[in-house]
Amino acid sequence: MQQKIDKYSKQIFLAVLIIAILVRVIWVCGIPSGMHEDEAGLAYDAYCIANYGVDRYLNHLPVYFTNFGGGQSALYVYLTAFLIKIFGLNLFVVRLPSIIFSVLAIIFSYLTVKKLKNTNTALLFSFFIAICPWHIMQSRWALDCNLLSSLIVIDVFLLVTSSKAWHYFFTGILLGITLYTYALSYIMLPVFTLCIIIYLLLTKKASLKNILIMVIPTLVLAFPLVLVQIVNMFGLEKIDLGFITIPSLFSYRVSEFGIKNILPNLNITTTNNVFKLLFCFDNNEFNAFKEFGTMYYISIPFIICGFALSVKKFIKDITSKNFTIESIFFIQFVSIFICTLFFADLQLYKLNALFIPCLYFLSLAIVKLISFSKAFLPIVVIIYLLNFGLFVGFYYTNMNSKQGIAFNTDLISTINYINSNEEFASKSVHIESDCIQQYIYVLLANKTSPYEFYKTKKIITLGYNTCEVIGFDKYTFLYYGEIDSNKIYVVEKNNLLRQSLSNELIEKLENAHFNKQEYNGFYIYSKE
Repeated sequence: MQQKIDKYSKQIFLAVLIIAILVRVIWVCGIPSGMHEDEAGLAYDAYCIANYGVDRYLNHLPVYFTNFGGGQSALYVYLTAFLIKIFGLNLFVVRLPSIIFSVLAIIFSYLTVKKLKNTNTALLFSFFIAICPWHIMQSRWALDCNLLSSLIVIDVFLLVTSSKAWHYFFTGILLGITLYTYALSYIMLPVFTLCIIIYLLLTKKASLKNILIMVIPTLVLAFPLVLVQIVNMFGLEKIDLGFITIPSLFSYRVSEFGIKNILPNLNITTTNNVFKLLFCFDNNEFNAFKEFGTMYYISIPFIICGFALSVKKFIKDITSKNFTIESIFFIQFVSIFICTLFFADLQLYKLNALFIPCLYFLSLAIVKLISFSKAFLPIVVIIYLLNFGLFVGFYYTNMNSKQGIAFNTDLISTINYINSNEEFASKSVHIESDCIQQYIYVLLANKTSPYEFYKTKKIITLGYNTCEVIGFDKYTFLYYGEIDSNKIYVVEKNNLLRQSLSNELIEKLENAHFNKQEYNGFYIYSKE
């Protein structure tokens, strides 16, 4: 069997890759349905950049986006803007970078392990990534930090394969670009990179000269993000730095990081402890299903065993100054794991740089198991394919019912319907929905110019890292207790967050004899 695997390794990897692509692409515009509010915010800023060169707050090519007040990393926005420029604005285009980079993660994971270990381990590794619930779910919708884990995979590949000065220079550029995937990478990536550099120098895999060649472009690319921190730490005005903008945010998120978070994050009795999030699920079912966990529950003992094997290998490598892939993944996991312990309000996406090393530990343990008997290989593959089949079936049939109110499913189509109705054309519109950031969906539906939005917007600040637009142009989004016969009222049928306000509004509208019609989960009230 071993010889057959070696002989057909390319065909096996191609099959794994095809399966991975299919499960990430099929019905991607319908599952998850609608758009997550962060996804919608990203999409609108990308549309503005593609067509006007500014974000919704008229910042010209910002290095960090304001989004809803607390900020959003720039790389995903600019990638999406590039695609919008070519293909236009639609949901598939918005989610395409997630799909592409998730597939790239599989490819580069395979290439890295194949080069430093062997083909068999590389095939198992790519197989486990391809069918991993966490990896599949995060690849099917647009979130800035979804790119982080994939880019770290590519960074690692370049770090372990670089041999010439220009290789290291290019690696440094990519490391700098990785900082634009997620704000938490400002902490994780320097720590991880420093640990890897020490390991490279210790094992003589790289010279000090090449390390310096790598670090210089990284620091240059990091400089604008350093300015972002300075501007917002000291409450300064935004800086127009040539053709780019250093933005001033509505709120600064430095409070999310601190030593006080370590013990709660390690405490297994807390809701969002790091172990539960890593292996099981969080409170957002669009990140992971409790029925399957992040990497399948059957994987947990194997991951622990694989981690133990990597610890043993790392100690041996350090003492003998050997350079191995086991030590690379061990360093990545430990350095980033320690960093995550300092983060407040842990969510699964904050741990996304840990999953790839975990899946390598899984592969390492399975390879060890197979070494005792080749008969274990088909058993393992069949068990995981069964888990994968069950997960895919569950995902496609249950995702939309579990994704929660953060994904607004029908507001854009409802706005399009109102726009197409002549009797509504001249009237102002009030929208009452579960989605806090209702305005962003209206901007997307209308493809509103950021200049028009900025000129007419009304904003209030909320408690935690966010602001709320309560109106712009002819639209309002916060009910104050009075109704206007010249307005159209769009009220979500199953409004959970603002149920009391919605009920009060509906009662007043019906008492005032407004006409009511239903459309895509919304009531539309109007006076003739």
